[in-house]
Amino acid sequence: MTDRAAVERPAEVPRRPRLRDIAASTGLSIKTVSRAVRGERGVGDETRALVLAEAERLGFQPDDVAAGLRRKNQTTNTVGVTLGDVTNPFFAPMIRGIHGVAAEHQHLVLSADAENDADLERRVIRSLLGHRVAGLIIAPIGQDLRYLEQEASFGTPIVFVDSPPPGLEGQMDAVVTTNTDSTREGVAMLLARGHRRIGYLGHPRSGSGALERWRGYEQALEGAGLTVDPALVRTGLVTEDDATLAARDLLAQPDPPTAVFTDNNRLCVGLLLVERVAQSDLDILSFDDVPLAALFGVSVIDSDPHEVGRVGATLLFERLVDRERPAQRVVVPARLRVRERVRL
Repeated sequence: MTDRAAVERPAEVPRRPRLRDIAASTGLSIKTVSRAVRGERGVGDETRALVLAEAERLGFQPDDVAAGLRRKNQTTNTVGVTLGDVTNPFFAPMIRGIHGVAAEHQHLVLSADAENDADLERRVIRSLLGHRVAGLIIAPIGQDLRYLEQEASFGTPIVFVDSPPPGLEGQMDAVVTTNTDSTREGVAMLLARGHRRIGYLGHPRSGSGALERWRGYEQALEGAGLTVDPALVRTGLVTEDDATLAARDLLAQPDPPTAVFTDNNRLCVGLLLVERVAQSDLDILSFDDVPLAALFGVSVIDSDPHEVGRVGATLLFERLVDRERPAQRVVVPARLRVRERVRL
């Protein structure tokens, strides 16, 4: 167990900006700056805008728990976690893995839902930082998180899980999985079963995971001497309903696919909700496990989100002890679980 004294921020870490710093750079009084930051009345619009802009430039975060923190740059015994969408069952085992490690180090976990919204993600990250969490674990949604560089310079440990840090590759710790290799292996399994028309249901390709899984799909087809048929591909899907509509369209073609790969578990659930699928011999492969996958005979690529969360939290507490070590990228291999399709 890590000694509490060992995880306190070292003296050489840059001091976090305070209200007096904003006051000094704007020429305003601390009282006016405080009112502007807290949204109180009695501050003109131009003055408020000036204060907030300077606060953003300096990296100021309102200290929501200042009364309990007496020493400069001290943090609470909490870990902040932001998740892309807490309704996705993928994140439940991940957060449990994080909780387990945090409990070993006598820290609580504060989690926030970004709801697949990059702007909301930024706001909830700022809120967690305002609670002076000891560190952040982020399953990113936004495509440019370089705004976290400043927070990292203040000594806040930040670890990315599930996807590497957009715009910050090599600068911060990350835990990722074998997206391309495992997708290629899974689609190759479908090809080995004799399938030549393999449909693809994918989420938006804005993130690295979607791009890497698409690459694995392409590589598997190329390895079998096939090319991608655009008629078999539907991407940009987010919800189960999106996947259901896309799958109905896909399967209604004169020459429909005999197998379908879904690049995440929510899309697989949407596929299984299509009425004709349960009664068909359609071979299904999902990246990440889904409830009742074994019952339907769905093959899955299990990226082990519990282990991803556990490793991510471990990296965070290691960095609390040694803030100078180089950033690490840890790969948790996904495992292909092959099943025979079951007609219900």
